[in-house]
Amino acid sequence: MKSWTKPTDDLVQKALESVKTEVERQYFFSRLKNPHWIEPLKVRGFFDHPPKVKFLPDGYVQYPFWPEFQFLKNVVNEASEQVVEVILGIPETDNPRFCDDVIDIVLTIEASLSTKLKEVILKYVQGESLFLDPRFDEVLSHWISSDQIESALTLAEVLIAFRPDPQKADKQARRRANPEDWTTRLEPRPLFHEWEYHQILEKGVKPLAEREPYQTARILLDATATVIRLMFHRDNPEENSSNGSTFLWFKRVNELDSEPPDSKDAKDVLVHTLTFACEKVYERKPEAVSTLDQALRNQRWDIFTRIRQHLYALHLNEQTKPWIREMILAHEDYDKRRHRFEFQLMIRLSCEKFGADLLNETEKERIFEAILSGPSEQNFRDWRGDRFTEESFEEWKRHFHRMQLNPFASVLFGKYDEYFKELNVEAEKPITDDDYAPYRSEGAKRVEERSPKPAEELEKMSDEEILSFLNEWENVGHDSGEWWVHINFEGLAQTFQEIFKERIISDESRLHFWLENRNQLARPIYVKAIVSAIHEQVKLKQFDNLDQWLDLCEWVLSHPDQPKEEDVNRSDVSREHPSWQSSRRAVGDFVGMCLEEDINVPISGRQRLASLLDKLCTQYDRRLDENEPVFLNRDDQLTEALNNTRSMALEHLVKFGYWIRRQLEDDQAATPEVFTILEKRLNSECEYALMLPEYALLGLNYGRICGLDREWAVQHKNDLLPQEKLPAWMEAFGNFLRYNPPHKQLFDIVRDDIKFALENIDKLKTDITGTLGEHLFTYYLWEVYPLTGDSSLLEKFYEKTKEDKDRWSRLFSYIGVSLKNSDNQLEASLKQRTIDFFNWRFNKKEPSELKEFTYWLEAECLDAEWRLTSLSKILGISESKDRKIYLQISVLREMVEDHTTLVVECFAKLTDFVFENDGNFYIPTDKAKPILQAGLNSGDDTVRANAERARDNLLRCGALIF
Repeated sequence: MKSWTKPTDDLVQKALESVKTEVERQYFFSRLKNPHWIEPLKVRGFFDHPPKVKFLPDGYVQYPFWPEFQFLKNVVNEASEQVVEVILGIPETDNPRFCDDVIDIVLTIEASLSTKLKEVILKYVQGESLFLDPRFDEVLSHWISSDQIESALTLAEVLIAFRPDPQKADKQARRRANPEDWTTRLEPRPLFHEWEYHQILEKGVKPLAEREPYQTARILLDATATVIRLMFHRDNPEENSSNGSTFLWFKRVNELDSEPPDSKDAKDVLVHTLTFACEKVYERKPEAVSTLDQALRNQRWDIFTRIRQHLYALHLNEQTKPWIREMILAHEDYDKRRHRFEFQLMIRLSCEKFGADLLNETEKERIFEAILSGPSEQNFRDWRGDRFTEESFEEWKRHFHRMQLNPFASVLFGKYDEYFKELNVEAEKPITDDDYAPYRSEGAKRVEERSPKPAEELEKMSDEEILSFLNEWENVGHDSGEWWVHINFEGLAQTFQEIFKERIISDESRLHFWLENRNQLARPIYVKAIVSAIHEQVKLKQFDNLDQWLDLCEWVLSHPDQPKEEDVNRSDVSREHPSWQSSRRAVGDFVGMCLEEDINVPISGRQRLASLLDKLCTQYDRRLDENEPVFLNRDDQLTEALNNTRSMALEHLVKFGYWIRRQLEDDQAATPEVFTILEKRLNSECEYALMLPEYALLGLNYGRICGLDREWAVQHKNDLLPQEKLPAWMEAFGNFLRYNPPHKQLFDIVRDDIKFALENIDKLKTDITGTLGEHLFTYYLWEVYPLTGDSSLLEKFYEKTKEDKDRWSRLFSYIGVSLKNSDNQLEASLKQRTIDFFNWRFNKKEPSELKEFTYWLEAECLDAEWRLTSLSKILGISESKDRKIYLQISVLREMVEDHTTLVVECFAKLTDFVFENDGNFYIPTDKAKPILQAGLNSGDDTVRANAERARDNLLRCGALIF
């Protein structure tokens, strides 16, 4: 350090008193370079008030510069540890310039010291602040180059995460109105702009994968799985399937050199980086390949299967050969769908590599016959419509056969080989790998609905002319130059809706014309368009025409939904056989929107809204009353409820009760309309009996109904949760459990239903059984009943599920996660009851349950010594084969400095288990080495002996790195 003079208190005081204006502050601190000033400034609180973001009256935002931090940057090279200590004590601020300054420090000082600022950076990454040119890729590079891998992994995990679609709520509302509306597809977003995200993965995460491929691959895998989940609504069947349409955003799972960086979607970059990390695992961590493969298998979506296929194609060896065989033999779509790029490449290369050793003749014959049995002629007819001909189908079939047989070309035999050669002679050009990409280079086309007349033309027409055109136009078809564009009633209705919203509503005479002539609209789809337009109007809190809108809704509901008739195809676009179903649903959605907390239409509409809800809740609903599910082949009554008009009206009815209370600003305001309509709906003499979707929705809302009128809810509980109607009760009570957290007052009401659920637990859906267990544990914690004995419902749960130990392990894991996420300070009585529960379960000595202790181990609300002692006891029991070795060692690493004796003891027992299972578990070396080192350096003979035993176990498993 340069020889600096330590300032006296008098000098410091005089200097600081002379700094009065902002300009003087900036001048003084920018030129102050004496590190001895750090402590005097810290004592005087100069680092206690970082500037916050300023929101100016003109709408602009300022990110103020902090002169005091410039001083820290001036002296960091000579007093780096002091500077880091000061930064760690600075209060949080929403000013992103502070994070930018911290990154300057991080990139300046030694990496091992800079990682102490990791938590400061993470807070800003995870917050809502804007970033000024974030340089997180540089931070990652700095830490990676200096072997600060653990810190780099922690930061990378946060940087690559996606957030939910910011328009999720609006899209969910629109999707409930129209499940087929493709514009409601959720679009999760990364934390950064796409170019910045690409730079982080390219310059930060990829180098991390070079150094620590397995752990990097795992965080990328988890991030990718999260992105997929965020893309779907909870009632979307794709979310629970491996459907390949999940990931049609890219041709291949690996990155194409020809693709310019600025053309890549963030999701593309994430998947390509995941694939890159997996490739590095195969290249540099062969001992982790099997574990990685299992992790990819554990994800149900098609993209992870494609990555496995890509990896197998790159690494054709005796380890991947059985995996390739399994994939080829298990494939079921040889006759239905053209091979994916990675699948055909894996088949072709493996057939060329292994030849007859890959598949025997019987297996190949079964596959080839499956190929030749397709494709479906009916599907081709449906696709081509009136353009179908036998000749076109035959041409398509032969092309399909050629594409499907091509990857097997090197192992074809007999008639299959002859047929394939014949197909090749007919073909104009050879097949290439790119022919199997999901879309061509010119890009995929999304089906578009378009009006026969653009808005500009319709706007020039008079209202009478528009009405006539809406009623008479019928020339549905495709655009001659753009096959993906459908010119249809839907497109015309959308354009009419925009004109109604933008031009007609604001013109009193035009509005009067359409409201007076609404009966003249021959197709209900245009009525729905009007209702959707007023929906948007009220959503903007424009209530001037509210009475007219409610009149319109009353008129729509005067048109009943009609039963299905043989040979009659009702539709909202038909003049001859109109269906009012979609228009009625639009009214239901309009009413629901009026009651939203952020809309709150005036209380003057109370009587009118109640009248609409009365009709919506009690009138005929064809889909419900004729048992015509919206989603075929699914047993999800709540999803059905959300997509039917009458069932959704019941939810709106409950919402109506809380709307009244908000409007009257009285938490106890009476809501008699709600219960009058509910009693009418529950009456056994009601014309239309309650259907399962309605029970599901009423059960979901039972807690809120109790909040409106507890006495009424108790009196009518058996109507809403009818135990004598088991299917209805299972839907109602099941959704009550799913969507109502445990509550002591509610427990008193539904105690009998919980007991009934335990008696019928074999009939409950798996997730409901799990939720029941979670509720029962919470009630035990709250001392509603004891842990064991005749009055313990929790013990009864375990007795009833003893034939399915997987439910035990799930509950044990759930409790661990809850404890991990709890505040560090857990109330003493709750802590003791939790420990009593653990001791009870431990004494049962069920390995499949106790293996889920990992999350308990991370629960800082429980004493660390107790956690480690409990783990040591658990490790003495015969273990399940899927023990979470990697995760447990990672947690032990965090605890080794403070609890060396117990950590090394547990680690030794874990290595005993690894050795007993032939070393078939991945041991993270960067986590294990510090534990071994601490044990071997210990002055305690027992600790040292445990460490030596652990090392011997690892060496005997072939982990020579130890």
